[in-house]
Amino acid sequence: MIINSKKRFSKKLIIASSIAVLLVAGALTYVYVFNGNLFGWKSPTNSPSGNGSVNYGPATSEQQKSGSQIKSGSTNSSDTPPAPTPITGSTKKNVQVTVTAANQNGSTLQIRVLISAVENTGTCTLTLTRAGQPTVIKTADTQALASTSTCKGFDVPTSELSTGAWQALITYDSSTLTGSATKTITLQ
Repeated sequence: MIINSKKRFSKKLIIASSIAVLLVAGALTYVYVFNGNLFGWKSPTNSPSGNGSVNYGPATSEQQKSGSQIKSGSTNSSDTPPAPTPITGSTKKNVQVTVTAANQNGSTLQIRVLISAVENTGTCTLTLTRAGQPTVIKTADTQALASTSTCKGFDVPTSELSTGAWQALITYDSSTLTGSATKTITLQ
């Protein structure tokens, strides 16, 4: 019995060619239906129309002015703390101290403080006062961060304090810097 291998090869070639033509035709139809955007992905345009695409056009005068201010350092960016200021008649500079949190958490009063200079030396002192009550004083070391520093935190047991309004004075002092902040804290 003789098998005609040419007919078998010919049928496989016709089937493979038909499948390839259908795949190419399907892909072209898909691209045409989605307006030239393959798989729904949109190609970037250089249009400054504000339609969600990147604007590669020249900077506006407002953008140029803002960039110049940032380069010259004449803006108050929230990422850049204010620089320490000289104190008349002293070798130290005044630095901004900010109370970032003062919360009663169960039986603990937690106070957190930010110092607007990068320092890993110095001492933070918390003084809590209230008329008719003994003064409570706590100290904490400092910890330098990327662009600021922080007092390592004050956790005061509320058993040392009575309920009501307390005046908190937080001072920071190092060999070159000094600063303070106040806050009224009401304990429950």
